[in-house]
Amino acid sequence: MVKLCILGCFLYGSCSKSQEGSNQDKQTGIQNDALRFLNSKQYRFSTSKVDIPTVVIDRMSHRNKQLFVIGDSSEIEKISFSDARLLQNGKDIYPYHRLLHFVIVNKDQCLLVYSQGGIGRHTVVEYLQNKPHFKQVVYTTGHILADTNSIREFLKSNPQSNFVTY
Repeated sequence: MVKLCILGCFLYGSCSKSQEGSNQDKQTGIQNDALRFLNSKQYRFSTSKVDIPTVVIDRMSHRNKQLFVIGDSSEIEKISFSDARLLQNGKDIYPYHRLLHFVIVNKDQCLLVYSQGGIGRHTVVEYLQNKPHFKQVVYTTGHILADTNSIREFLKSNPQSNFVTY
C-alpha cells in the first residue's frame, strides 16, 4: 500500500511538471520554432537577396500592401535608411530602404534578417513557416544582429517580447 501511494505521488508530480513545461512551450512556441530551426542547422545560409524564396517576398508584400524590396551587400550604394525620399526625374534615387544581413532557408521555413531605416535604424528578424501551417513572426530590435550567433542569443533572451504574429 505504501509503495502504491509513493508511486501515485511520483506519477502526479511528474504529470504536473510535464503539463507546466507544455504550458511554457505554448507561451514561447513561436520563439521556440525559430530557435529550433536555427539550431537544427538543416538549412541553407545566404547573404544574397536572390536566395529569398518568392513565397516569402509575396507574403511580405501582401502584408505591407506594397512590393517588398531589399538590397544586399552588392548594392550598398543603392540603400538609404532615411525617411526622406530623394527623387530624381520622379524616381527615388535610393531604390532600397532595407539591407539584407542574411537569409536562412529550407523547404518549409525561412529566417530573414535585415536592417531597415526610418526613425532610427533597426534590425528586423522575420521567421516564416509554411508547414504544418503558415506562421509569420516579426521581431525588431535596436541591436545589430548580423550573424547566427547573435540571432540565437537574441531569440533565447527575448522569448515573448517584441514580436508580432501574422
